[in-house]
Amino acid sequence: MSYRRRPSLLGALLWTGIGLLFLLRNFGIGPDFWSLAGRYWPVLLILLGLGKIIDYFLKKDAISIRIGEVFGIILLLLIGTAVSNMSGSHMNRIIRDLPIEIGGNSMPLGQWIGESHTYSEDVTYPLEFSTPIRVENSYGMVSVAPGSDREIRVHLKKVIYGDEAGAKSLAAEIHLQGEAENQDGSTAAPKAEAEPTKKSGTRHFVIRTNRDALDPQNRLFNTDIEIFVPKNSQVQVVNSYGEVRAADLDGKLDLSTTHRPLELRDCTGQFNVSTRYSECRLTNLKGNLSVDGYGRVYVENVKGDVAVTNEYAPSEIVNIDGKLTASSTEGNLRIERVTKPVSIDARGTQVQVSDLQDSLQITTSYKSADISKVASRVTIESRYATLNLKNIQGNIEINSSSDTISADDIHGQFLLKARGSGVRVNNIRGPLDIRTTLKDVVVNEFGDSCSISNEYAAISISSHVLGKGDVKVANRNGDVDLFLPEGAAFSIDATARNGKVLSDYAGLEPTRNANVGLLKSKVKTGGPRITLETDYSDIHVYRTQDGGHKKSADDEEAFFPSKMKVRPRFL
Repeated sequence: MSYRRRPSLLGALLWTGIGLLFLLRNFGIGPDFWSLAGRYWPVLLILLGLGKIIDYFLKKDAISIRIGEVFGIILLLLIGTAVSNMSGSHMNRIIRDLPIEIGGNSMPLGQWIGESHTYSEDVTYPLEFSTPIRVENSYGMVSVAPGSDREIRVHLKKVIYGDEAGAKSLAAEIHLQGEAENQDGSTAAPKAEAEPTKKSGTRHFVIRTNRDALDPQNRLFNTDIEIFVPKNSQVQVVNSYGEVRAADLDGKLDLSTTHRPLELRDCTGQFNVSTRYSECRLTNLKGNLSVDGYGRVYVENVKGDVAVTNEYAPSEIVNIDGKLTASSTEGNLRIERVTKPVSIDARGTQVQVSDLQDSLQITTSYKSADISKVASRVTIESRYATLNLKNIQGNIEINSSSDTISADDIHGQFLLKARGSGVRVNNIRGPLDIRTTLKDVVVNEFGDSCSISNEYAAISISSHVLGKGDVKVANRNGDVDLFLPEGAAFSIDATARNGKVLSDYAGLEPTRNANVGLLKSKVKTGGPRITLETDYSDIHVYRTQDGGHKKSADDEEAFFPSKMKVRPRFL
């Protein structure tokens, strides 16, 4: 008969007690749970020991500690030590400021684990004409909007966590500070006008709170700053753990924040934006824009040059009337509708590019790059990537290593220099030049000269209308299949060393000399010169029908790299 051990009553009481503490704290009753945990967490170890003693006297079990409890005690020690270190430190504030998404709205965690009280302060500062403005804040939002000329109006909202008496006392200590400073931080008057180029001679009007002068121990509060400045002001905002918003301004803006979103819209000027661990949304801007991001970046409707750098997060850049430079690492990048040249550095990034009115230069690796509707030249450096190109009006030049490349509807020249890359191109109207190894090459519907070389893989070429340029194919240890339109005029010279030349084309009769297959002929009045060579493999010439397909549907596999059968032969 098996004995089923009864669960411990102490554990149930412990979890019930913790749950009651959380519930009461949500109603503003009782002490702060996190402060208690940071100081009194060793009580949990004492309760665990008492539970073992009670179990022994109730004869439920001998005094023993199971392996799971050992790991539990070690984990409890680690967590308890971390909580103690965070208690009273800035990490406690970070935990409280972590957002919870409810119904599309973001709410700080601190609003759920403790009561809060809100107080406000309004201050107006006179401002000299064209004086740059700098706003410094942390743990709170900064909002900048146009106001009256020659003055700055500031509304400060103080959100304080804790009991009402303590919050009111702390609110009286928190206040705004606004003063003119030199760029080096000194408040002394600037030096003579004979030295205007020195750093100390540049004046700023700085707005901040006195947070740094306050004792942070167990005093948790946010400071939200809403500031109204002259519309043409030059504004710099330095924030952390708080949102930044700016709108409807016509001056140079330099905005930065961490951990919370940044929004900039409907502005004219020059823009520098920096974010860390947060997203930014930048829309309807006139002027050059520079973005240094470490989080989601969204840019739309910018008249000016744009430079975006982002890591480990997606970037979307849409409708840019200017040059675009984008750098992305281990993320996703989508670009649409750009009027001037685009340059992309995408390491480990999935890229989508479309509707470019000028040229594109891209460096990519390890992920896919989908490129379509480009009005000018495309230059690509890639490795271990999948490239898909469609509807390119200009020339294409690709340096490739171990890629899979697909191109369709190319109006200009197609030039590929590759190692270990597979290629499939359709509807190439300009000259075609492909150099690769180890992977199959398929070309359908080419309209100009065609030059291809490969090793240890197959080559397949077809067209229902033979172009005006010559065709030259050289392979080694790989078959060559050529599909020629019926009734075309051309001359052909095919050589298969240690292989055979086969023909389904009427009037072309191959011969064999020792170990060499040969086919030399002139059809009708001649025309483009076709030269085919391979070593240790075969050459097969087919007659195309119905737009480039050969006689039997069973032979369709010759058009697709995944189905092509390469039969390398060696001496």
